[in-house]
Amino acid sequence: MIERPMSSMTWLTPRFIFANRVPPFAIDLAFRIASAAILSRTGRYRFLFAGIGARQLAMTLRHIRGLHAWPSAWVRTAHHYLSAAAEHHRHGAWREAISCQRAAALCYHFAQLFVLDDVLRRRALYREAARLFRAVAPLLTPPAEPIAVPWRGFDLPGYLRLPQQPSPRYQPFPLVVFLNGSSTAKEETVHWAQPFLARGIAVLALDTPGSGEAWDQLPAAPGQEDLADALLCFAEGHPALSADRVAVLGLSLRGAYAVQLGVHQPALAAVLAVTPPFLPRPYLKLLHPLVRHDVAFSLGIPPTMLEQLVDRLALSDIAPRLRQPLFVVGAGNDLVVPPAEAVRLYRAAGGPKRLLYLERANHVAFTHLEQWTTVAAEWLADRFALHL
Repeated sequence: MIERPMSSMTWLTPRFIFANRVPPFAIDLAFRIASAAILSRTGRYRFLFAGIGARQLAMTLRHIRGLHAWPSAWVRTAHHYLSAAAEHHRHGAWREAISCQRAAALCYHFAQLFVLDDVLRRRALYREAARLFRAVAPLLTPPAEPIAVPWRGFDLPGYLRLPQQPSPRYQPFPLVVFLNGSSTAKEETVHWAQPFLARGIAVLALDTPGSGEAWDQLPAAPGQEDLADALLCFAEGHPALSADRVAVLGLSLRGAYAVQLGVHQPALAAVLAVTPPFLPRPYLKLLHPLVRHDVAFSLGIPPTMLEQLVDRLALSDIAPRLRQPLFVVGAGNDLVVPPAEAVRLYRAAGGPKRLLYLERANHVAFTHLEQWTTVAAEWLADRFALHL
């Protein structure tokens, strides 16, 4: 992990341009010829970190012969995990049964990632992931408590995990709220909580508009900054949480959203943005069709309409107004958001700030989840003056 000198940053790297020019049919053809087993170690880490076993992941990828086979292969692996969970349950191996059912839920979540043109199928796969996870969430250590954050007449669903401390004197706990990227959901991000919990920080993994279970309620859209007010109200109404120590951590597109929330609501204690866009218009047309489709899906619009919204996602006029401490994660191998975007946000931000630039990390730094969540948790604990 390094903090790369900003003078060495280039705008668009050749690797970024090349990767975004590979058409979907070429990816499909490569999968048909060699299966998704050609996926690199870098590409596999997200699934491994989520609790999918290396052998099960390898088997799943071998069964994917073309993009159309992606969902069915993951569903097959989910059924394998559910059978194993039932077997563990019969033998009283409760911890193993819980782990297998949680993995099955994540398999259904991953199954829907490449369902591009069938919204009903995509939503059905995700709903099964949510249902399976909901059954085991209270049995995790520490438990993941299902909650709802009231906002604009809707209830945004999430999972709250509280630190397990030897003494109640550490309560009420500060809180960090995870805001989904376009392809993540609370069932995945709640697993990233441990470094924060270990430092006495509660974690709320929230389905933001346009993601997870909230997708069925309303899409993501510009002008939703008042969600920050709802988060503070939620913390104020929860007896274990400290409403004056609430931070937001946004992934990818929601990294920019986290900055917008911070500018809107100065009472937020800190903002964390992971591989966020900063000024997306110059490279919007260069983005891979699969990426544009995924972002459009979260916004509830056709990909052709992204051009009309892109300027409202820019942070160039917003970041200088941010006064809270800001933690930015950049990734040198990001092929979704140009790596220089994180540096641009860091440069423009108006308050105390830190940039963690991971030279070899991919988008959302999935390859370095353990590293950046640990560093971010330590940074946030310092902001909250926690010395456990």
